[in-house]
Amino acid sequence: MSLNTIEKQTKINYGKWENGNDANWYSDDPILTRYAKRYLSDSVFNYVEKAFKDTGALAAGAMDERAVHTDREGAPVLVRYNKKGEEINEIWYNEGYKQTVKDGYGTGVVAYRYDEKAPEKIPFVVNSILLYLMCETEPGFTCPVGLSQSTAFVLEKFGSEQQKAEYLSPLASWDSQKRLEGATSLTEIQGGSDVGAATTRAVKSGDHYLISGEKWFVSNCDADVMIVLARVNDKPSTKGLGLFIVPRTLSNGQRNNISILRLKDKLGVRAVASGELVFNEAIGYLIGDENAGFKYMAEALNVSRLATGLSGIAIARRAFLEAAIYTNHREAFGQSISRYPMVRETLVNMITEIEASWAILAQTMKLFDTTHTYDNKNEEDYAILRILLSLLKYRGSELGVSAAKDALELHGGNGYIENYVTPRLLRDAIVNPVWEGTANIQSLEILKMLQKVSGNGLIAKLQDVLKGIHLEEVKDMKTFFIEEVNRLEELIGHILKQDEYTQTALAKKLADAMFDVVSGVYLLEEAQYDVEKTGDGRRVLAVEQWVRIRFDRSADKGILSNFSISDEVFNTLVCFEEKKI
Repeated sequence: MSLNTIEKQTKINYGKWENGNDANWYSDDPILTRYAKRYLSDSVFNYVEKAFKDTGALAAGAMDERAVHTDREGAPVLVRYNKKGEEINEIWYNEGYKQTVKDGYGTGVVAYRYDEKAPEKIPFVVNSILLYLMCETEPGFTCPVGLSQSTAFVLEKFGSEQQKAEYLSPLASWDSQKRLEGATSLTEIQGGSDVGAATTRAVKSGDHYLISGEKWFVSNCDADVMIVLARVNDKPSTKGLGLFIVPRTLSNGQRNNISILRLKDKLGVRAVASGELVFNEAIGYLIGDENAGFKYMAEALNVSRLATGLSGIAIARRAFLEAAIYTNHREAFGQSISRYPMVRETLVNMITEIEASWAILAQTMKLFDTTHTYDNKNEEDYAILRILLSLLKYRGSELGVSAAKDALELHGGNGYIENYVTPRLLRDAIVNPVWEGTANIQSLEILKMLQKVSGNGLIAKLQDVLKGIHLEEVKDMKTFFIEEVNRLEELIGHILKQDEYTQTALAKKLADAMFDVVSGVYLLEEAQYDVEKTGDGRRVLAVEQWVRIRFDRSADKGILSNFSISDEVFNTLVCFEEKKI
C-alpha cells in the first residue's frame, strides 16, 4: 500500500469555472487523486503523476473539443471501394480524431503496463486511471483503447514468445509510427451473448489457420490486429472454439481476406467504427491451446468489463462536475439553484453513488493486479475477482446513465440542447450497460461464480474488512454492515438452494443487493482510512448517505423524518469541504 500523503482537501468553489472544461480532470478531482495516492506505490506514483496531470488537461481541453465534431458530422465513414471499383475496405476518420488517437495512446494508456523503464512493474491501476480520464470526454475513442488493452492482455497471458514479439510489443509501443491497435471479434448474429452458438470456422493450413464466417458487431473493426473466436471442431458449445490472432495486413504487405460489410449507425460512441465483418479464408494464428479459445476470450472480456464499468463511473463524474458548475451559476427566483433542496439532494446522491462505486472499483483493480500483475492467484480470489468485475460492470455502467440523465435534468431545457455536453454524455453512457454483457448476463456470471465457491470467500473477505473497523466514530455503521453482510450471506444461501429457473429469476436482485453491501463495506473502510490519515470525516458522511439512499426500508420514504440536505452535508460531500473528526 502506498505511503503517499493523502492531502487535506480545500473546499471547491464551482463558481470559478464556466464549465467542466475549465478544470483539470485529474488535479481538480479529489476522489481520483486520493485513490491514485493510496493505491499506487511511491515509486510508481512519482513515475506517472505527470502523465496523470497532463492527461487531465488533455481530456478536458483539446480532446473534448475534437469529440464534439466527431460525435456529429465527423463520425467515421466506410469507404468500401476506390475510384477503380476495387474493394479497399478503408474507414475515413476526421483529422481531429486522428490527433486524438495519437495523443490518447501517447499518454501511455496501454504502454505503461509494459514499460521496461519503469522503476517497478506498472499495475493496471495506472492504465485504468488514464483510461478513466479520457472516458470523461470520449468513450468512443476509449473503446478502441480498451480493446487494444484486452488484445495485449491476452497475448501477455497466453501468446507465444514469437506472438508477443510480433504483436504485443507494437500494441504497447510508445512510438505512434510503430504502434498497432487491437480489437476483439466474437459476436455473431445468431449468438449474441450465446457465444457457444458461433459458426465462424477455422481450418488448419500449415503454420496458420484459414478463418471463414461473419461477425455481427466488431468495434474498432479496422484494427491492425484482432483476436477472433472461431470453431475448430464439432465439440458442443464453447468447447470447440479456438482463439486466433488475425492481422489486418499480412507480413507480405497484402490485405488479409476481411471485408467490412457496413458500419453500425449507433446512438452514441460514434467515434468508434463498429462494423459487420466477413472473413473469407482469412489467415489467423492460433493462440495457445486449440480448445481453450473461450477461456482466453473470457480473460479479454474481464479487461473490457473493467474498462466498461470504469467508463460508466467516469461519465458520472463528468456529469456531476458539469451539473455542479451549472447549478452554481444558474439563478432562478432570486438565487442560485444550487441552494434549492431538491437540487442539492440530487447532487449529493450523485457524488455518493460515485464514491460508493469508486470503493468497489479500487478493490477490483487491486485484486486484478494481485492476480494478474503480481501473479498471486488462487481460485477463491479469482472467483471473487470475477464477481467484483461483474458487479462493477453492471452498476458502474448503470450509474453513467442515471448520472447523465440527472445532470441533463439539472440543466433544464439547456441540458437537452447540443450546445451543452449533457446530450452526448447520455448517448455515450447508454451503450455501457449493453457492451461486454448486459446486466442479466453479469448477474448470471455472478450466480455461476457463487455456485462454484458458495459465496463463502466473498462473505469472509467482507467480514475481515469489518473486523478491521475500530474507530468509535463509525461503530454504528460497522454494526449496520455486520448485519447486512450476514443478511447477504442468508440471501446467497437461499438462492443457491433453489431450482435453476428460480435462481435465474432472482440473480439480478441478488447482484443489486451484493453491490450495495460490498461497496458500502469498502466505502466504510476508506472512510476510516481518511480519518486516521488526515482526520477528515467526509467519507463517513458518504457512508451515511449511501445507507440512506440504498438501505432505507421505511414505508414513508423518509417523509415523516423531515429529511433534507443540510449545509454541512452539501458542502462536505459536493464541495469537498473538510469535515474534521
